[in-house]
Amino acid sequence: MYSDVLLATDGSECARAATSHAVDLAATYGATLHALYVIETRIGYDSGVVDPATIEDDLRAEGESVLEAVGDESRARDVTLVDRIRKGVPEREIADYVEREGIDIVVVGTRGKSAFKTILLGSTSEALVRDLSVPVVLVSADGETDSDT
Repeated sequence: MYSDVLLATDGSECARAATSHAVDLAATYGATLHALYVIETRIGYDSGVVDPATIEDDLRAEGESVLEAVGDESRARDVTLVDRIRKGVPEREIADYVEREGIDIVVVGTRGKSAFKTILLGSTSEALVRDLSVPVVLVSADGETDSDT
């Protein structure tokens, strides 16, 4: 049914719960798990106090750490993993990845790291449910799921 599962992650509590669900899905279907971490570019990092390149480096290091944890969980379940870090607007980068890689289903946390950002810019998970043509499974921090196609 599914040969390519995408986990879109930001390392938040909900994303960690989504990781377990995505690994379970991939293991159940013998699918390849794709894990994508997007460095957000809509936020102005040029404060004059901290070098934007330093912030981007820190975010990239955070992404590498998050993807390493996904790798650990994938290896424990003998799931093939393809991991990527991209830079851009998360919902656009995720949609592009889905199209380019032929993803069958997307697993994402219901909320990211910043509740303020959700209010200000709109939720990435909401945009994915609204815009993607593949099923999207939303996972809350307690591991409860809700899916929409």
